[in-house]
Amino acid sequence: MSEYRVASRYSKSLITLAQELDILEEVRQDILLFADLCRENRDFVLMLKNPVISNEKKFGVIETLLKDRIHPVTLSFFRIIIQKNREMFLPAIAEELRHQYNALKGISMAKVYTVFPLDETLRQKFKSMVLDYTGKKEVQLQEEVDKDLIGGYLLKVEGKQVDESLKGKLKELTLKFS
Repeated sequence: MSEYRVASRYSKSLITLAQELDILEEVRQDILLFADLCRENRDFVLMLKNPVISNEKKFGVIETLLKDRIHPVTLSFFRIIIQKNREMFLPAIAEELRHQYNALKGISMAKVYTVFPLDETLRQKFKSMVLDYTGKKEVQLQEEVDKDLIGGYLLKVEGKQVDESLKGKLKELTLKFS
């Protein structure tokens, strides 16, 4: 079974359980904490994927790192995943849970690259653009400064990209002339 299908099924199960127990926000925060741990610590992810390390040791590491910081239901979920030898999918499950939560709550994720940090006026303009495009209720905007753009912006929303940067325009002109 593909990583996406496994991640999708387990994250959907966890969201359904969290909704039934009315702890969806707590579980979401737990999963975001776990995703940050995976993103910041490559050795942790490699440990999860290592078949030589026993399941008990893997769960012991997760329990030691997160026991006092996450809900017991989330910890039990991690235990079940590890017992089923699916621990290598935990980072993908965390990412998929974030996507499913955003879809459930009508939240759109967007990333904007600019040459300078955004002020509040520009931030609201970009959020408004994304809301108009997606039709969703809320926008979570990630901002990144990229001096290579020369000027303008690059906006990525739901797999689509709007390139209004000078770098992009120069690249288009180069292609037209060649």
